[in-house]
Amino acid sequence: MQISLEAGSRRIKEQDAWAKELFPTVHERLKQAAETLPPDSLAQPFVDALTELVQAQADTTGFVVLHRWVEILERHFPPQLPDPAHTTE
Repeated sequence: MQISLEAGSRRIKEQDAWAKELFPTVHERLKQAAETLPPDSLAQPFVDALTELVQAQADTTGFVVLHRWVEILERHFPPQLPDPAHTTE
């Protein structure tokens, strides 16, 4: 049992070190890919939100907390206000 716990702990530390080393590189690739999209693309709000969420993750040593997720998603996907000129008739 002890050997299994030690192996699991070592594996987690190795994965964490690998991720910390590669994160800046893959984050940069994400930003470069986002820049290739036309600004009027339907995917733009999704790309912007994802890029900002990844940046928020890069800025923390843990996880992005829920209220930060909501702030970011609310900014990129605001509630749609009713259109006063729209009628159902």
